Amino acid sequence: MMATMKSDKPAFLAVVAMAVGLLGVAPRELAAREMQAASRNGPTSRGFVEARPTSRGLVGTRPSLAAGGQARAAAAAAQVTSRVTVRVPADDAELLVEGQPVEGTGISREFVTAPLDAGRTVEHRFTARWRPNTYTVLTRNKVVQFRTGDEVTVDLTKNDPNDRAQIRYVPTPADIAQEMIALARVTKDDVVYEPGCGDARIVIAAVKAGARKGVGIDIDPERVAESTANVNAENLEGKIEIRLADALEVDLSEATIVFLYMGNEFNLLIRPILWKQLPVGARVVSHRFTMGDWKPDQTAYVTGSGDELEYELHLWTITEAIKAQIEKASGF
Repeated sequence: MMATMKSDKPAFLAVVAMAVGLLGVAPRELAAREMQAASRNGPTSRGFVEARPTSRGLVGTRPSLAAGGQARAAAAAAQVTSRVTVRVPADDAELLVEGQPVEGTGISREFVTAPLDAGRTVEHRFTARWRPNTYTVLTRNKVVQFRTGDEVTVDLTKNDPNDRAQIRYVPTPADIAQEMIALARVTKDDVVYEPGCGDARIVIAAVKAGARKGVGIDIDPERVAESTANVNAENLEGKIEIRLADALEVDLSEATIVFLYMGNEFNLLIRPILWKQLPVGARVVSHRFTMGDWKPDQTAYVTGSGDELEYELHLWTITEAIKAQIEKASGF
C-alpha cells in the first residue's frame, strides 16, 4: 500500500461527501469560518460545508474568501478537489466517510472533496452499513489512499472477510434446542461454543446433556448479563463461560461443537473461521440457516411441540479434506 504523508488530523479528514465536507484546516480556523458562514447562511454543522445539487450529485462549495484576502486567494488557487464515486451494496445502504454519515440513496453515490493542497496523498475510511433482511445489519469498511486532484472510485459492493454482522436476537424454542443437541451427538468430552448465545439456553442445555465445557459469546451487553444470570441460576458457572465479544473475533480452536442461529450472511462470514480453527471431527449445527456451497452432512426436519411449526436443522463435520483445502489455499 502506498505510504501516506503525515498531516494533522483535521487536514487528514478533508473529504466532502454530498452534505459532508470535512475541511482540511486547523480547529480554530475552522471555527472562524463556521462563524462567518453562520452569519451569512445560518447555522452549519461543525466541520461541514454546504452543498449544491448538480446533474450527477451534490458538490461541496468552496468557502467564501474574506475581502482583501489576497494571500488566502493565492493559497486557494493552489488547492484542488477530487471527484469521488462510491458504489454501495444496496440502494438504501448508509454511507459514512471517516465515521461521518453521508446523505443519499442509490447504488452509486458521487461527491467532491473540499479543496486541499495539490499533490498530497490522503487516506480515508469508507463504510457501508445495510440490512439484507429484517434481522441482520452488515457493516463493510474500506480504507482508500489517493492523491488530491485525482478521480477516485471506491467499490463497497464486494464481499469482504472483514465484514461484520449484527444479528437481532430471536430465541430458539427450548424443544428445538434439545433437537439440535441430539443432532450434534453431545458427549462428555465435548467443548461447546455458541456464537450469538442470546440467553444461553442452548449452551446450558448442552452442558446439562453432558458436555464438558460451554462458552457463550454475544456482542450485546444486555444478552451477556441475561446469559450470565441464567448460567448462575443453573449453578453452572464452573462449566460455562459467557463472553462479551464479537463472535467473529473469538478463537474457536478448542471447540468440538459449534451451535448457530445467526443468519445466512453471518454463517458465510464465520465459515472460513470454522474451517481454519476447528479440529477434524468437530461438528457445526445450525438452526435454519445454511453455509452457502458447503453442503450439510445431514438436515433434520422437526416439528415444534408447542407451536406445531416445522424447523430445519443442519449438521456439518470438519474433515481432513477441508483441512487440506485450507492448507493448500494458505500456501502451506
